[in-house]
Amino acid sequence: MSRVAGALIAEDHPLVRKSLKALLERDGIPVLGEAADGEEALRLAQALRPETVVLDLQMPLLNGLEVARLLRRSLPETKSILLTMHAEAAYVAEALEAGVHGYVLKSQAADDLVAAIRRVGSGGVFVSPRIAPAPCPLDPAAPEEPASR
Repeated sequence: MSRVAGALIAEDHPLVRKSLKALLERDGIPVLGEAADGEEALRLAQALRPETVVLDLQMPLLNGLEVARLLRRSLPETKSILLTMHAEAAYVAEALEAGVHGYVLKSQAADDLVAAIRRVGSGGVFVSPRIAPAPCPLDPAAPEEPASR
């Protein structure tokens, strides 16, 4: 069974979840479902098979990183984007090692989330520019550095 165009939002705060949904739909990205905890996110992702799952890092029952690891095994074609307030390099590295395709700071979500969904949908990796001002070296869609003379 193939992926369904659109996103699943997993965020435990209802107001944030509704705001994210409005943001995505305003930019033409259908929201296929909403989850308030990690277990619900995993269950909905397996049922809906979305192209992208937006995961809050800190959720009840299973955190976003745990869900991303499980999705990587059960739905490898689904792209996961972690939404967090943590800008520290250790968090980013752990997320990328876990198979997360995008890492978006909550403080930058209004500017970065739609770009992240589009980037990972085209096979790339997205890290909020505030964390990584240069292209992510793990991103196969990143432009190549010019050869030095």
